[in-house]
Amino acid sequence: MNKLWIIVKREYLSKVKKKSFFVLTLLGPILMTLLIVLPVVLQESTKERYHVIVVDEIEKTVIEGDTISFFKGKFKSNENLLFEYSDDITEAQALLEGGLCDAVLEIANTNDKPPIKSFLFYGENEPGMDAKSDIKEQTKEIYKNSVLRVDYNMTKEDIKIINDPQIDFYTKDIRTGQDSKAEIKTVLGAVLGFVIYFFIFLFGGQVMRSVGEEKTSRIVEVLTSSVKSVYLLFGKIIAVALVGLTQIVLWIVLTLLLIGGVSLAEPDIFSAPEKQEIQVSQRVISVDSLDLTQEKDNFAQEIGETIRSINFPLIIAMFVVYFILGYFLYASLFGAVGALLDNDTDNSQFTLPVTVPMIFAMICVPMVMNTPTGSVAVWLSMIPLTSPVIMLVRIPFGVPVWQLVVSILSLLLFIAGAIWLAAKIYRTGILMYGKNLSWKEVIKWFKK
Repeated sequence: MNKLWIIVKREYLSKVKKKSFFVLTLLGPILMTLLIVLPVVLQESTKERYHVIVVDEIEKTVIEGDTISFFKGKFKSNENLLFEYSDDITEAQALLEGGLCDAVLEIANTNDKPPIKSFLFYGENEPGMDAKSDIKEQTKEIYKNSVLRVDYNMTKEDIKIINDPQIDFYTKDIRTGQDSKAEIKTVLGAVLGFVIYFFIFLFGGQVMRSVGEEKTSRIVEVLTSSVKSVYLLFGKIIAVALVGLTQIVLWIVLTLLLIGGVSLAEPDIFSAPEKQEIQVSQRVISVDSLDLTQEKDNFAQEIGETIRSINFPLIIAMFVVYFILGYFLYASLFGAVGALLDNDTDNSQFTLPVTVPMIFAMICVPMVMNTPTGSVAVWLSMIPLTSPVIMLVRIPFGVPVWQLVVSILSLLLFIAGAIWLAAKIYRTGILMYGKNLSWKEVIKWFKK
């Protein structure tokens, strides 16, 4: 056992002393923040408004003394689109050809069905997907409102009620009384699933590469002369696990410091929203106050409220537990695969069966986020090969204790089997050279 810890110490120190370890540990949280924030900043800074001239050729209608235009003056300019109007299509197209606008939208009445046709003419600047979609949706919405006003003699107030019915919508957990924050929990679950997937493959792959390098360089022959081959394998697995935990703990600390800095700079983001009491029959329900005039501030406060409502100690604890268990499961399998590899040409037949379950779990993440309490999500969070990813996706939504216990116990049992399997393969495969192994031959080793 003393030799095992010597190997662990050697492997651990050799990895944490590398410059790449410190660089990745320090820059990891910053790079992740930049990956999220920078695209948004660049998108906002590089936006240019698409200039469209609208030519409304639909005959005007007079209702109660008001002249009603179907489309003229109805389009809403925004940060992406700028609308102006013209009564002459020839004049508008001349402006387009002269580069004084980006596009001309001609709306005409024809004898076809449907009678309304719209034509978007453009020059050098072809409209993007967002611009075309926005113009199309606004055209349809304006036409609908104009038909309701002209053909059905509805007032502007009636049309406003139809288009934007004011119904406050709340979702509350009847067990805790807390408001639901499903959208943000979904994002958190997806991030947790991806991060644990990334970490397991990152550190499990390190074990496979380390074993493979020692085998191809024949260093393992010297090492096995003084220590058992199984100690070599599990010394690497434990050492890389400690490296991974060191990096994760540092990332968590740095991330919390970044969040603390943001909360000090913008305390309103993490301030609790005002509560209001709503009388429903004989009951009084407490909910977050909705102020639609301050949508942006409400969204920031909603994020802060969600952060406070999530049980982060449980999430961090479960993340560490599932990282350790998932890592030991896959690192054992990756270590066994590393002992089988003699060159880079025969990797796929051994690595593919190990990687497929985790890839399958990632493919299922969107389905699990949509129905985190569904039967498929529950079973995938119990199956050891997929549970490290799927359970982390489900945890922000709340998971019964018995499911966590069953999932962890099944992982422990499966790890024991994986360790036995890896030890059998490693003991024989690590000293085999110059031979293309097959699964049939590997299976024979278990009979020894």
